[in-house]
Amino acid sequence: MNCLIIDSMDFPRIVIDTSTLFSALYNRKGNEAHLFELADQGKCEMIIFDYVIKEIESVFRRKGLDIELVYDLLDNYHNVTISSLKEISPSEISLSKELINDPQDRPIFIFVKREIDSDGKTYFVTGDKGFFRKEAKGELQNRVLHTTEAIEIVLGE
Repeated sequence: MNCLIIDSMDFPRIVIDTSTLFSALYNRKGNEAHLFELADQGKCEMIIFDYVIKEIESVFRRKGLDIELVYDLLDNYHNVTISSLKEISPSEISLSKELINDPQDRPIFIFVKREIDSDGKTYFVTGDKGFFRKEAKGELQNRVLHTTEAIEIVLGE
């Protein structure tokens, strides 16, 4: 994995979910792929939860797609970090169950909440409606964005 070349204090940090990563892989000319290009240009840091990588691997296997496409994408861009989640507390589990209906999205919610709580320049890019529900979005400090909104923030528009 490429090392970071930007100072994350000066640039937004963008956490992406599984559907955003899949879209970046599927449509290399789309907005999701453009986020990777912006990270590569040093305009933001892209953060991917390792759970998302595992979900993508599962999707690719199920669809009979070459998983190497994922690793090729990640290896060819700078400012992309894969992070993991350590020791989930009972209160985090309880909160995620209360706010997120889909059990597969709960670990992502916990990861994103920690990232947002630890850095005021962190945003979460998703198309999943569950994260846009008022309660969930509020718990994530209203930093849940669609891809186009994230691009505007990265570009300072």
